[in-house]
Amino acid sequence: MNASLTDACGVLAATLLGVPLVLLPGYALGRLTGILGFSTLAPGGRFLCSALLGIGLLPALDSLLVQAAGVPAAALANGALGLATLVPAARWLRGRVDLPATGRGLALAALWVVIVAYALIDIDTGTGLYQPVTVIDLVKHASLTRSIVQDGLPPVDPFFARPERAGYYYFFYTLCALIDWAGGTLVDGRTAFAGMAFWTGIGLLGLLDRLLAATGLVRDASQRLVRGATLLLLPAGGLDILLVIRNRIETGIWIPIPEWLNEQVLNWPSSLVWVPHHVAGALAGWLGLLTLAEAADGTRRPPGATVAVAGIAFAACAGLSVWVCLGTVAAAGTWLALLAIERRWRDAGRLVAAGLVAALLAAPYLSGLLASRGEAGQAIVFAVRSFGPLEGAADSPVLSLIRVILLPVNYYLAFGVLAAGAFLFWRIVPRSEAHAREAGRLLTIVAASSLLIGGFLRSAILYNDLGWRVVLLAQVATLAWSVSALTRIAGARFRLPGLIAVLLLLGYATTLYGFAGMRAYPASGLPNFAFLNGRPDIDRALRAAYAWAGERLPRVLVLQAAPGGPRVFDFGLYGFHPVAVADREARLFGASQEAVAARLAQVAPIFSDVLTTDDVHHRAAGAGIGALIVTAQDSPWANPESWVWRNRPLYASPRVRILSVDDLDGGPR
Repeated sequence: MNASLTDACGVLAATLLGVPLVLLPGYALGRLTGILGFSTLAPGGRFLCSALLGIGLLPALDSLLVQAAGVPAAALANGALGLATLVPAARWLRGRVDLPATGRGLALAALWVVIVAYALIDIDTGTGLYQPVTVIDLVKHASLTRSIVQDGLPPVDPFFARPERAGYYYFFYTLCALIDWAGGTLVDGRTAFAGMAFWTGIGLLGLLDRLLAATGLVRDASQRLVRGATLLLLPAGGLDILLVIRNRIETGIWIPIPEWLNEQVLNWPSSLVWVPHHVAGALAGWLGLLTLAEAADGTRRPPGATVAVAGIAFAACAGLSVWVCLGTVAAAGTWLALLAIERRWRDAGRLVAAGLVAALLAAPYLSGLLASRGEAGQAIVFAVRSFGPLEGAADSPVLSLIRVILLPVNYYLAFGVLAAGAFLFWRIVPRSEAHAREAGRLLTIVAASSLLIGGFLRSAILYNDLGWRVVLLAQVATLAWSVSALTRIAGARFRLPGLIAVLLLLGYATTLYGFAGMRAYPASGLPNFAFLNGRPDIDRALRAAYAWAGERLPRVLVLQAAPGGPRVFDFGLYGFHPVAVADREARLFGASQEAVAARLAQVAPIFSDVLTTDDVHHRAAGAGIGALIVTAQDSPWANPESWVWRNRPLYASPRVRILSVDDLDGGPR
């Protein structure tokens, strides 16, 4: 079957499997706890809130269950919980469904599925396989999902063969693994991840719906107006399109990803297809805070249910995104200090109790995370957030000072229309009204905490994921403020102020340009992208070879492809076997830089040099490799006297051969 059709069917199957494995269990949890006013919600609100609770609570619960009993047990438990609530939910819905509104919702959901598929699936022309630029991250998502399905939790390091387990925040991939396992041959790690990206987007709408209701900032606006304003603002990015145009004028190059010209503040659609695990972390963190804020505002509910739900949500946040969790912890600490100053000991006690529940539930994950990372240096360092247009314009001390002075401008450029909407909100809404409810005050606390962390701290492991992801918490707050402001001033015909309209259009341009770049990146001609899908014919052949190996070779066998180039993707996108070393960034899951460098020095020459059969066997066997997968791009391929051609292959096609390492030593010629 054509790979594009296979992927599209897989994305659809994974999305549908999210109903019994994520949505319905979330509904059951909402019905059981009554959290966030679940029992009072209309059908649309319940649907969105169910997705939020599924994304915000299940990762922690399912990860513990997988660690104790395995992936099948967790999938069956979720399915049973969902089926148990299916009949009551259907009975409650009878006579309450608004058919026109349901039709509009289904149309938007279908559009969202198409957007997710566009961003993540391969395009198969019959002669070549054209991958989206998102494979840069998708290789990690797919390989970690596969690792959990095959080996449970904590996951085996999919980038570097070693006895220690991977040190990574894996809770999101637990849900992906449940969908992958339940989907059988229809779903793989890539499409399971795409299905979860879809449901994370629905969960984001659920958070915004409940957050706006809890703050009371839109109580005088119609629900249709509020949701319309939310959908209007949600796709808009920042003003990065202006940096793209500036870069084009200066260099003559159209850079494919606009946010790469500055420290990232990704628009919501891009975040949901690139890094939905971080978005899910923001949803879980906000869910925990919102649950406690609801209790602080006087909602009557058993205190045990409030503390339990908030604690589970905070634990899920830690395992979904450690970087977003740091922002959540900072915001919770600030809120706790304010509650103590105000002598609101009951509310402070609930917050502390929820933190203790979270620490208890997340303890197995956190201990494994710390034990499996081999970095010797600091994970987080002090650094003022860089500002793309300024970089290289001054010496380091002066540049840091300029960065501090222009940090508000930096954020305004990155947030775009959401920054303008937040300014508009604070201009027209008095603080007494904005902070009338605890959820409203939390918007300010969370936004300030995440912006300060993103402005003055950075992560030192490969990239600045701390600075890029912690601001998701502030993006939620600014989006809530912007929706509130627009519903107050837009009027019945929903007319936008001129500046807001211009920034909204520029934000749309940034988002659309980024999505176009996901497919059109080869046209940029950037040397940095030459390694990415440089030979579509070979990528297509590799996908077929990995599919064959997945069916015919033992899953414990280490199957090694060339680890050269800045990055390698196909092994993680399509493979089912461990690798000795993925590429130069194989330390992502915790392997030490020294160990990765040593393994690369041992393995890379097999594919980059023309070695003797004995030397190849010695190097491969020493690295624990069971089979080698060689392509027409590798140096030995072009030499008819090399070991590639002097040994009988396990698998052969015009562009790819798989050879057993055992057969290299005196095997048939």
